[in-house]
Amino acid sequence: MLERGERIESYRWAILGMVYLSILSFALIFQSIPPILPLIISELHITYAQSGLLMSLFALPGLFISLLGGFLSDRYGMRPLGMGCFLLMIGGTLMVGLGIDLWILGLGRIIAGIGAFTLSVFLPKLISQWFKDRELGFAMGIYNTGVPLGSVICFGFFGNLGSLWGWRFPILLTGGYLFITSFLFLILYQLPSSSNMKNQKPVGIYKSLNQMGFPIWWIAFSWLWFNAGFVSFATFAPNFFIEKGFTIEQSGFLLGVPLLGSLFLSTPTGYLVDRFRRQEWLIGIGGIALSILTFTFNFSSSYLLLVILMGIFSALIPSPIYSLPPETLKQENVGLGFGVISTCSSIGLFVAPYLVGKAKDLTGSYHWSFILISLFFLLVMISIFFAHRSRISTDYTDLKR
Repeated sequence: MLERGERIESYRWAILGMVYLSILSFALIFQSIPPILPLIISELHITYAQSGLLMSLFALPGLFISLLGGFLSDRYGMRPLGMGCFLLMIGGTLMVGLGIDLWILGLGRIIAGIGAFTLSVFLPKLISQWFKDRELGFAMGIYNTGVPLGSVICFGFFGNLGSLWGWRFPILLTGGYLFITSFLFLILYQLPSSSNMKNQKPVGIYKSLNQMGFPIWWIAFSWLWFNAGFVSFATFAPNFFIEKGFTIEQSGFLLGVPLLGSLFLSTPTGYLVDRFRRQEWLIGIGGIALSILTFTFNFSSSYLLLVILMGIFSALIPSPIYSLPPETLKQENVGLGFGVISTCSSIGLFVAPYLVGKAKDLTGSYHWSFILISLFFLLVMISIFFAHRSRISTDYTDLKR
């Protein structure tokens, strides 16, 4: 029979599997709309602007509840909070799948977004508790393949399912997956040991934010700019490729290449983090490379080579970002740290596509749009440089004390 330590050692992989299925549910909800959007527009007779709201409304709650969700995960048990998130996700998804007009669908997306973005704060914290002593980067690398995989599933299958059985079918299928995953979460959720549940004097959210210091904010800004650049590219690149003479299928293939890069290379990047640390170097290299590559779209026609390189260098950023909060913060504030990261990510997702699209409207060309996306990626490198400097300064101050 396994000794207690060996059982704990093996059980962390069960936790990682449960967490992976949970973050996959986030991706399935988020990306379930685009593949079936033409079917929704046709049946409900809504405009393209209104259909765009169905994407924006899902991300909107992340602007407001991520910090609170992270704070609550540090102060209360994650099992009841996690189940609450799943209930919101299930309820919101069913509202979308059964809704008869835009307002019901929009409300369902908001409700699902509240649960999904709050859950996305809990999950990396749970990984950091089980893998804090070893292989944290590798575990975060696996975790960060969940969203790309979910996106591939949605774009690969949901459109066909919607065409065969109606647009509601893939939405309701997602609801069924959420129900099964919530059941697994309820059964498998466990903390690594009772020693992690310390009786702490309650501290307000504002005091907790002050206690975290500046490094986590610079890390979060790096994540903000990365998401701003990547989602802006994913939003407008297909139309850019079509303007250059590619078919819809070819433009979809070119867009999918960077996504596959993250899917296949995030886990090896996590291994590099465990082996060499140097997260800031990986993030900085990824940011400056992506900045150069997106700027190059303005004067090069080697689009396949560019998107392949984007897939390689974009994989250098997520795993190192998610491995930094447990190293930077005290255990009692790790959840709030992930809340800061999630909030900044939501800002990038919500605001950046509008700014890039506005640049296209004002100039009539994607030239300045790609310059703006290039600037976003450049700011990834600048922000992580200040994060590194701030971490060194904080560590030096702590040593003096």
